[in-house]
Amino acid sequence: MVFTPTAPAQTLTTIQGEPAVPLDAMPASWQRIATGNWMSEPKVYTAMAQVFLAKHQQGNVLFCERPEAAHLKNAYCEGNGQLAYEAVEHYGKAFLPESYPNFNEIRRQVSSSQTPERMALIDTVSELFEELGYDVPATFYWTFLHPLQRDNLFEIRSFRFSEQDLGVARQFDAILHGGYVSMLRRLIDSISSRHGYFIEHGCGCENHLAKLKPCDSPFEYQLPATTRRKTLRAFFWSIMEEYLLFEQRAATKLVYADSVDF
Repeated sequence: MVFTPTAPAQTLTTIQGEPAVPLDAMPASWQRIATGNWMSEPKVYTAMAQVFLAKHQQGNVLFCERPEAAHLKNAYCEGNGQLAYEAVEHYGKAFLPESYPNFNEIRRQVSSSQTPERMALIDTVSELFEELGYDVPATFYWTFLHPLQRDNLFEIRSFRFSEQDLGVARQFDAILHGGYVSMLRRLIDSISSRHGYFIEHGCGCENHLAKLKPCDSPFEYQLPATTRRKTLRAFFWSIMEEYLLFEQRAATKLVYADSVDF
C-alpha cells in the first residue's frame, strides 16, 4: 500500500501526553484489534502503534531538539512516514488471530528428513505460543518455524542475500533483532534449550538452528509476572523500529565470505 504522509497541519490526538494518529486514521486491522479480546492489552498495543506512527510522520523529537536540521524535516517525514506506516500496517495484520500458526497442521506436514529435529523445533515454538500467546505478533512464531522450509534444518543462510528468503527478510529480521529485549531473549533460549536447541542470529542477518553443544545444558527461566507486560510492550516497540529501519541498513556479503581476494 502506498501511503501519503500526514500533512503537518493535520490534527493529531494525544495519548498519555504524546502525539498519536487518531484511531479512525489507522489501518482497519488496528481498529479491529482495539476492540478485540484475544490479546492481553489490545488498547495499549493499539495506542503504541498510533504514537509510533505519529512520531515518525511528524519528525517528533528529532526536529524539536535539532532546529538546525529543520530543512530536512519534510524529506524525513515523507521517507520515515512511509516506512512507519508499512511497519504499523504489517503488525496490524500480524496480530490478527487468523495469522497465527496451526501447529497441528504443521506437524502433519513435517518432512520425512530430520523428522525428530523438525518435531523438536515445532514443539519449541508451540511451547513459546503457550507462554506468550497473542501478545507477540504471528511473525514471531513464523520466524522460528522458518527453518522447516529448508531441506537442511541447520543450513546457515542470509535473509538479505538468499533469493528464497527475500520475501520474508524484513519481517523476520525485525523479530530477530527485536528479540534482544533481554528478558524475552532468556525465555526463548530457556524453552529452546529444553528441546536441545538454541536459535542464533548473527550480524549477517542469517537465521539458523544450532544443536546444543555437549557443554551446554537446559536451563529454566520464566518472565517475571511483575514485568511481563512491560517486557512484551518493549518488544513490540522494538520490532516496529526494526521493521522501519531494515531498508535503511546496509549489508555486505564480505561478513560471511569464505575467502576474500583483492
